[in-house]
Amino acid sequence: MNLLTDVSEFAWSTVIGSGLGGLSAAIALRRTGHQVTVYERYDFSGEVGASLSLAPNGSRFLEEWEVDIPSAKPVVLQKLIRHDWSSGNVTAEYPLGDYRERFGTDYNNFHRIDLHRHLKNVAIAETGGGSPAQLKVCHRAIKLDPAQGKITFDNGKEAGHDVIICADGIRSQMREQLGIIPDVAPSTSCCYRCIISTKKLRELGLGEFAENSAIEFWGGNGIDKIVMSPCSNHEVVSCYCFYPVEKNNLKEDGWNISSTGENLAATFPDLDERLRTLFRNAEDVKMWRLYNHEPYPYWVSGRCCLLGDAAHPMMPDQSQGACMALEDAGALGILFSTKYAHLSILEKLQLYELERKPRATRVQESSRRARTDITERIGWSSANDRPGKLTIEEICGYNMHSHVAELVERISQASSSNPPVSEQR
Repeated sequence: MNLLTDVSEFAWSTVIGSGLGGLSAAIALRRTGHQVTVYERYDFSGEVGASLSLAPNGSRFLEEWEVDIPSAKPVVLQKLIRHDWSSGNVTAEYPLGDYRERFGTDYNNFHRIDLHRHLKNVAIAETGGGSPAQLKVCHRAIKLDPAQGKITFDNGKEAGHDVIICADGIRSQMREQLGIIPDVAPSTSCCYRCIISTKKLRELGLGEFAENSAIEFWGGNGIDKIVMSPCSNHEVVSCYCFYPVEKNNLKEDGWNISSTGENLAATFPDLDERLRTLFRNAEDVKMWRLYNHEPYPYWVSGRCCLLGDAAHPMMPDQSQGACMALEDAGALGILFSTKYAHLSILEKLQLYELERKPRATRVQESSRRARTDITERIGWSSANDRPGKLTIEEICGYNMHSHVAELVERISQASSSNPPVSEQR
């Protein structure tokens, strides 16, 4: 990696996309004193989603940014539970209740809408550290000049910023503006997702599923797998239900394709009957077509970088997609803090890619393996039975501050013995 010698004051940054990763980046940069503008193509009228979990590697950044986590109504997870596919009998448990002691914070499970709404409020709030981020909706970016830091929108407006964070999701248009053409292949798996209220579960005699502060699994030794967890202060239970694509030959792209509880129940005829009853009474039943993305060759070009699903789309089977986006945001917050004010913008962005890309790619690849092998999933995985597996300790015990400091020192030493090269991508 070649470092530039210019040192620039960083003050004005922008985020394209106001999903969880984009809002997290806005908060992280706001907390370090930057002026942040967030551009969103939509108007927030169609927010969707089920549950998402933030293991300590994600939750610790919410704490660092002084986000009031209880206001997002999480369930603090206490264990992982595995069930027999047809009988529902418990076959294994993995404890999570000591995570604050082991890793410094909790393993939180959120309803996506609760967390998204709360992060938006934190980003733009008049109170809290730093200047409120400006949120501009109905601004769809259509063109990017990475070298100059300029954005053109479909409404004819243009904007220039010192650094541009492209967080516009798995179907990122800005990614191609940076010269990256995704290598994408359809997965052999599809997924239903649904939610059901605790009130309805109790009426069905299934209230235990809301009371368990756990992620519960059925299957996973192959494509078929059910993942259930409570969220929203135990008021809602969410399910992700994976199945072979040939069962309904879903070709429509997206993760918000409406279906019915009857269709969902019929997809798993030999499953634990309690779950089939839940499915028939579920709300917001959606189908989700899954794709495998090969790792991208780079994330940074000029004054622009990719973040979250725009940088590293991954299968959901490690429950790490949101955590990786928050880690991305955390890395930007660290690198653009006053501690590293001696570095130029381009140096910071290069260090961002160097810090984030190897780790996110490893999680991306392990998530793909975990899609059909539950023993690859952190919590159920063990490096003892196959060296190289991703483990809870590797994920949750990661110290990004220390790693960034090591990278900065390493690059500083290397640059002192090599002449700088100013030409970047």
